[in-house]
Amino acid sequence: MKGKPKIFIADVAIRNAVLMIDDVLSDEKELGAMVETTVYKHIVSFYQGSTAQLGYFRKAKDNQKEVDVVIELPREKILCEVKYRNNSHIPTSDAIVELCRDEKSKVTNAFLVTKQLADFGLSKHETKVPILRIPAIAFLYLLGKAEADGQNGKM
Repeated sequence: MKGKPKIFIADVAIRNAVLMIDDVLSDEKELGAMVETTVYKHIVSFYQGSTAQLGYFRKAKDNQKEVDVVIELPREKILCEVKYRNNSHIPTSDAIVELCRDEKSKVTNAFLVTKQLADFGLSKHETKVPILRIPAIAFLYLLGKAEADGQNGKM
């Protein structure tokens, strides 16, 4: 599940202050990193108190291929990839697509969290496990709502 360590700062405002970044809203790359951290924090909060193990996937031979969040439960393995940018298309060679094609990976669900509000539905990739595309704002709302309703750890 892990190769090199991946660090998420608990608060993106602290990250921006330490890195002395002023204008994050106009920088797509910085905004994407902030949303990725926010998605991770919400997932951690959602699964707190459950048996879930959270981590990420990075292909050992190719550091460019990774999945942002991997959630492992006794009977589930859920992948979550954040592509918070104007063009959220992922190529067939992307790690989440490869893992969703491979039966040995034992993936049960996969999410691609995107920027575009109209970006709902299944990815067009042919995979054994479908990849659900969902806007970040909807994904975060649904996790928060489920947590507020006492449904922690039950997606």
